[in-house]
Amino acid sequence: MATVQHPFNYRMHFPSPKLADEPKPGEVTKITDANQSSFENLGNYGRADDYEMLDAIGEGTYGMVSRAREKKTGKIVAMKEELHGFSRSSLREIDILRSVIGRPWFVEFRQVVMDEYDRVFVVMEYVENDLGRVMDGMSVAFSVWEVKYLMRQLLEGVAFLHENAIMHRDLKPSNILLTDNWTLKICDFGLSKRFEKKFDCHSHYVATLWYRAPELLTKAKTYSCAIDMWSVGCIMAELLLNEALFQGESENDQLRKIANIIGNQDHIFCPVFIKRFPMLSRKGLHLLKKLLAYNPYRRITAEEALNHDWFKEVCV
Repeated sequence: MATVQHPFNYRMHFPSPKLADEPKPGEVTKITDANQSSFENLGNYGRADDYEMLDAIGEGTYGMVSRAREKKTGKIVAMKEELHGFSRSSLREIDILRSVIGRPWFVEFRQVVMDEYDRVFVVMEYVENDLGRVMDGMSVAFSVWEVKYLMRQLLEGVAFLHENAIMHRDLKPSNILLTDNWTLKICDFGLSKRFEKKFDCHSHYVATLWYRAPELLTKAKTYSCAIDMWSVGCIMAELLLNEALFQGESENDQLRKIANIIGNQDHIFCPVFIKRFPMLSRKGLHLLKKLLAYNPYRRITAEEALNHDWFKEVCV
């Protein structure tokens, strides 16, 4: 892993067509006239043999991600193989990636390509580091200043998604890329979904366990963008501690971990929670509590979090 340069070296700037059915586990969706038409409506796409596969670099929600070289230009890119072909989830992911092109908080979509075996690949910009790998290689946690710098970028990206009626539904450190100049980029929209109502019925099988909101763990009938904000709170805590705050082994164990650390009522945060964050000021602790509010109706929004006084506070 390449060394990530320290942010102090940089200037601080805070600034539908008919789809194929969802595949069964392990099933690859073959191209049909219907989903071929849907694919063609996506716009620019090309041939997989325009790229040379180099090595595997990770695994997304619905496919393996590899590093590749564009033969014509020599440019290094990331290529995600959509293991389920033209399923609803893959076309939804591609649609969302295309809708955030040009926004600095997201991995840049390049094109969709196919190979001679009708395998589908999404070509994106290549970013070597993600927050998960960076923290794995750190002996000490980020400073409060660094956490604030990263959190503002993350919240700006999440606010943009929510303002455009998109829930990410799988925010976690490994789905947040970090460039050499500390620009944060959200990736892996395999579980993301557009929504029409603030609270609606959706699948509960979203979000990685350690970042899964209580309403998902308790199988609430409806949920909202608040599930992303819980994940953002878990990420903020992890950046400060250099380890995940709630490390459950099952859904029930995860609920127990949450109850043991923060309690299960909005206005009751256990003393153990307060003691875990001595590096935070009163305002910083207030923001973290608002992100991790047990009741999703009282959880802070991304826009509200961006305007929180903690971001106006000078770090010493």
